[in-house]
Amino acid sequence: MEKSKDFLYKVLACFVGVLAIVVIYVVFFGPLGNYTGSLMSARTMSVSTSDKVTATPDIAQFSFSVVTEGKNISQITNDNNAKINQAIGMLKEKGVSDQDIKTTEYNLYPVYTQPTKTSTGDFIPVIAKYSLTQTVSVKIRDFTKISDILGSLPGMGINKIGSISFSIDDPETYLTQAREKAFKKAHDKAVAMAQQNGVSIGKVIGISDYSQSAYPVYRDMAVGMGGAATPSAAPQIQPGSQDVSVNVTVVYEIK
Repeated sequence: MEKSKDFLYKVLACFVGVLAIVVIYVVFFGPLGNYTGSLMSARTMSVSTSDKVTATPDIAQFSFSVVTEGKNISQITNDNNAKINQAIGMLKEKGVSDQDIKTTEYNLYPVYTQPTKTSTGDFIPVIAKYSLTQTVSVKIRDFTKISDILGSLPGMGINKIGSISFSIDDPETYLTQAREKAFKKAHDKAVAMAQQNGVSIGKVIGISDYSQSAYPVYRDMAVGMGGAATPSAAPQIQPGSQDVSVNVTVVYEIK
């Protein structure tokens, strides 16, 4: 009987010892230890900064339209198509690729007269004519051709040209540069703040950033609905520059 109790005590003690080892491993070295280690320290410092890179736009975009009106649908369609096709042909001759030329509107609709009163007393509108609008959006990557293209369009019967905008085709390259500058500024700022308060920074425990991509910059430019005479001089278009900026926030552990 005594031997059985001793054996039971030994087994129990061995089990408790193994359990203690398992608990210690889980708490300090295992998943629980990893979880507790990942928790944000109670002593932290958050730093927010921003920086920017100034870039020159590499894409110019604008739209042009032909508006044709008349009573004969077939005639206004042929006239309108001929002018649009001539303009598109000119763009391709200037080196604008097919992927940068896009039809964005084809709108044919009747234009009514003021409603007239019939013998029955009803007011019935009458179709006076038809109006056809075709609009094409264009991207130009060779800026040396912008003025020549814009100066040529009115002489081809293009009677409406929209505002021109400038943008950056691949802003991520500039965002990366701005982000690197912003994170360096954040680190320098954190070190200075820590020294001013008699502490030192530890590991980074949180990072976030907010990118402000370059938005298109518009330049006023319009040709009205009037005649199609070629301007005496091609317009001078200046793309200017754009700022690509990034805001970052870094959370440091304080030692």
